[in-house]
Amino acid sequence: CVAGAIGLGTCVAQKERSYPATGSGEIDAELVHVASTVGGRLVELRVHVNQAVKKGDILYKLDPRPFDLAVQQAKANLALTSAEVENQQRLVAIKTANAEISQNQTQRAQTNKDLAARTVTRLGPLAGKAYIPWQQYDQARVLLNNASISLAESQKQAGAAQLAIGDLKSSVAAQQIAQAALEQAEYALQQTVVRAPTDGYVTSLRVKAGEILAPTQVLFTLIANDAWFASANIRELALHAIQPGACATIYSMLNKDKPLHGHVESIGWGVLSADSAGLGRSLPLVPRQMDWVHVAQRFPVRIKLDPAPPELLRMGATATVEINHGAACP
Repeated sequence: CVAGAIGLGTCVAQKERSYPATGSGEIDAELVHVASTVGGRLVELRVHVNQAVKKGDILYKLDPRPFDLAVQQAKANLALTSAEVENQQRLVAIKTANAEISQNQTQRAQTNKDLAARTVTRLGPLAGKAYIPWQQYDQARVLLNNASISLAESQKQAGAAQLAIGDLKSSVAAQQIAQAALEQAEYALQQTVVRAPTDGYVTSLRVKAGEILAPTQVLFTLIANDAWFASANIRELALHAIQPGACATIYSMLNKDKPLHGHVESIGWGVLSADSAGLGRSLPLVPRQMDWVHVAQRFPVRIKLDPAPPELLRMGATATVEINHGAACP
């Protein structure tokens, strides 16, 4: 009898290791905590608790008036900065034309100076031989001096005119800032209408229209309906028989007569253990007592379910999970 019991126990243990299973699994799904990036008064609530919604459905609306005013103000600021850019463009064009005129005047002054210098050069020998009066020669020298002064003044004026042209960098930067402010205001206005990011079910809804919401304040939670999972805690002794993609059969407690099909998506890499608890930057915490009975650790195995009837899918429902065998594993 003892040998038979040992043999039976060994057979059961071997089967459990080859075909992992647990009766304490759970039906699971992803959650979306619904909130808006802006705050304001809740003026319209289009959903109720436990309601099914589709992706893109309007869930609720905030008072848009403050954000409308912000958009109008941003548009006015953009128009103002755009007008300033156009005004600066005209001023730059005028200053550029003035710089060109100053440059032409400098060239003309240079030509006059060159002519006066050549005249002085020609009249010098003639005045020395008394072919012309010295007064005529002196007048030519005066004209040369005046031409030199005019040239220097023209060069300074041309340089100042060139510096006065400037550019449109500051005006264009102000326009870009105003454009960004307008886009930000329009984005904030869009956030007053909150839509469902995915198919799902509304839960944890306990407010009505009129509530004042802060930015990013969660109004309710949405249970995503685009994918469902089963979470099964499997003993470490049986993990070697589980691979991602392995078939799994799940029986929901909602109706154990209808098996659900799924495939292993991933296996957990770690769990928190009381025996390894400790403070960071401190000595390891080792319990004084020692258990003679070693309990195998369990690790979560995540199983993605194939499409199934909605009545079998409720988050948190207890489920029996069989991996590598059952109705889903022919």
